[in-house]
Amino acid sequence: MNPIREWDGTRRGVPLGVLIIAMALALLQLACDDSNAASNKREGASALEAPLARLRVRTESIRRARLASTDRVTGTVRAFHHATLTAETRGRVVARVVEAGAIVEQGGLLVLLESSRLELELRRTEASLRAARTVNAHAKREYERAERLLKKKAISVQHHDDLRHAVERARDEIALAEVARDTAKRNLEDTRISAPFAGTVDSLAVNVGDFVELGTPVATLVDLSRVRIYGGVTAREANHLQVGTRARVSFSDLGGAVFEATLKSVGHVAGRADGTYEIELWMDSAEVPMRDGLVAQIELPDSAREPSLLSPRAAVLRRDGHPEVFVVIQENGVAVARTRRLRTGRSQGEWIEVLSGLEEGDQVVWDGHFALEDGSIVVVDGLPAVAVAAGSSE
Repeated sequence: MNPIREWDGTRRGVPLGVLIIAMALALLQLACDDSNAASNKREGASALEAPLARLRVRTESIRRARLASTDRVTGTVRAFHHATLTAETRGRVVARVVEAGAIVEQGGLLVLLESSRLELELRRTEASLRAARTVNAHAKREYERAERLLKKKAISVQHHDDLRHAVERARDEIALAEVARDTAKRNLEDTRISAPFAGTVDSLAVNVGDFVELGTPVATLVDLSRVRIYGGVTAREANHLQVGTRARVSFSDLGGAVFEATLKSVGHVAGRADGTYEIELWMDSAEVPMRDGLVAQIELPDSAREPSLLSPRAAVLRRDGHPEVFVVIQENGVAVARTRRLRTGRSQGEWIEVLSGLEEGDQVVWDGHFALEDGSIVVVDGLPAVAVAAGSSE
C-alpha cells in the first residue's frame, strides 16, 4: 500500500466523508435561500397588488320633512288669582273667622276688627247730614218767600241775594256731610276684611288682640280652581305659536299626569334674564291638587312649521364642542368619508333638524363612524339606518 495515499485520506486534513457531508449541506442551504427569496418576492408582489383596507359603515340620506313633534317647554304654575290682603283701616283684631286652608266664597269674611269707635263716627256723620238737610230746607223756604216779597218790592235786592247765597251754602254743607258719612261707612266696612274672590286661605298673619295699622298684611288668598302656567320660548318658536292652541301639560310632582291647557298669550318683548319670550297658558284645575310654584312640562303643537332637513341623531358626533357628521362621497371611484360641521335645531325621536352644513340627499354615516377619520375609505352597507319617524317627505 502506498503510504502517501493512506495518509492523504486520513491524516492530511478533514476526512473525506466529512467533507462530502459539508458540501451537501452547503448546497441544501443555497437551495433553501433561493426558495425563500422567491417566496418573499411573491409575497411582496401580492402585497403591492392587495387593495387598501376599507371600513364597513351604514349610511342614511338627508331628507326634507316636517318633524311630527312638539316644542317642549318648562313652565311654572301660578295661582289664577293671588292676593295678600292688608288692613285698610286701623283697629284691633277681634276675630279670625277662618283659618289657613279654608275655602271661601267671594265676599266671605276672613278677619274682623274692633268697630265700636267707627260705628259712633258713622252715627255722628249721619246726624250732621240730617242737620245740614234741615238747614238747607229752612234756607230754601226763606229764599222762596224772599222771591215773592221782591216782586212786591217789599225787601231789598241785597237781602234777596243773601238768602240765595244761604241756600247755596246749605246745599254745600249737605254735600260735605254726605262725604263724611260715606267715609265713616267705608271705614266701618273696612273692619270686616273679606275675600275679594273665591279661593283658598293660604295663610293668616294676625291673631286676635293684634292691633293693625293701615296697610298691615292680614291674610293671603289664592284661587287654584284655575291656574296660569308661564314658560319661555325662543323667537323662532314664538313665531309659530297661535293664541288659542291646545297644549299638553304634565307634572312630574303629580306622578306624570297629563292635562290640557289653552295658550292665552305669547310675549313680544324678550326677557332680559334669558332672552326668551313669555307664554301664558290657562288650565282648569278644580279637580286637581294643584299648587302655586309647581314645575310643568309643556308640549306645544307646531303645525305651522315648514319642512326642514333631517338627519339621524345617531349620525351626529360632537367634537370640540361642535356637531359633526361623516358624509360618504365618491373620489376617483372610491367611497370616502369626509367630515362636515353642522348647525342643528330641534330633535325628536331618532331625528334631528339640520339648519346648515348638509344638503338634501347627502349620505351620512350613522353606524361605524367612531372608527373613521376624515378621508377614510369605506364600504357602505345597504341596510337602512332607522325607521322613519318624521312623517312623509315633502
